[in-house]
Amino acid sequence: MSTLLRRVPTLILLASLFVFSNALRAAAPEPLKDGFTIVVMPDTQIYAWKFPEVYSAQTEWIAANAERYNMAYVIHVGDVTQNNVPGEWQIALDAHKKMAAAVPCAVVPGNHDLGPGGKAGARDTLMSDYFSVAEFRKMPTYGGVYDKEPERIENNYHLFSAGGRDWMILGLEFGPRHDVVRWANEVTAKHRDRSVIMVTHAYLRPDNKRFNRWLKLGPQKKPAGLDNYALAKSDAGFNDGEDLWKKLVSKHANMTFVLSGHVCYTGLLSSEGEQGNTVHQVLVDYQRDPQGGNGYLRLMQFSPDGVMVKVSDYSPYLDSTSQQAGAEFELKLAPAKK
Repeated sequence: MSTLLRRVPTLILLASLFVFSNALRAAAPEPLKDGFTIVVMPDTQIYAWKFPEVYSAQTEWIAANAERYNMAYVIHVGDVTQNNVPGEWQIALDAHKKMAAAVPCAVVPGNHDLGPGGKAGARDTLMSDYFSVAEFRKMPTYGGVYDKEPERIENNYHLFSAGGRDWMILGLEFGPRHDVVRWANEVTAKHRDRSVIMVTHAYLRPDNKRFNRWLKLGPQKKPAGLDNYALAKSDAGFNDGEDLWKKLVSKHANMTFVLSGHVCYTGLLSSEGEQGNTVHQVLVDYQRDPQGGNGYLRLMQFSPDGVMVKVSDYSPYLDSTSQQAGAEFELKLAPAKK
């Protein structure tokens, strides 16, 4: 028997493994016909710190595929940087510039974007020095910022229309202060004709419970809130997930989504508000993966009528869909009010 014939079974096995591995690899999900997409960027802190090429791969892919997916918005859930230092903010800005002409982006600060060294010991941040209000004002979708800080972008809102309904993105700082919650209630009430997507860095836990300083979990009765941060003791106030649900999210009939990051990996909680509306509260964060997250983005694809949402997590850096539990699901929204 020739050497080649003896090797045939091995070659077949290798070919089969190649086909199988490529099946697992799974390229980007197909766009929904005539629908639109909102892209969620989970925590990029380690990309800005150590792996800028992963950050660039994300935003370059977004720019190249904005038309194909009919991307309406990109939403960053915070922790843009790891240490709140100029070099990391510049890496983030350079990455965002790659997609700026293709699709608008909303961004909020996470705990690592605040205070010296990104330790969230104070609310000082370089965010507005790099992602300036002046630049956001040039966007036709720009709505406004927190009324007490007109030149700071950490609390912001954006207005756009897609899928037969009008939307508002409401972006809030990490552990919003009491007066920021006052402002957020006023903005939400003022735009009651718009479906609201609220985004704040730390809101939902991976056990599908909101961060809640009054809740103790497990045999050790560990606190389920964010009291370990110095900001939680600030005189200006600090509102975690449960605080925001009670004081803001549950009160408005137009609240539709809350998006957050901060903790790995995924979470989903759908709750009924005081007006009978369902609010889908969604968590996504991949920072524990290699390269600080392996470049995963969350694609929220909306049906043409804006009622069905197909969610999947895809990495343009790996050209792979995520195998994490909770990385793929569908949601249903109430039809838009006419």
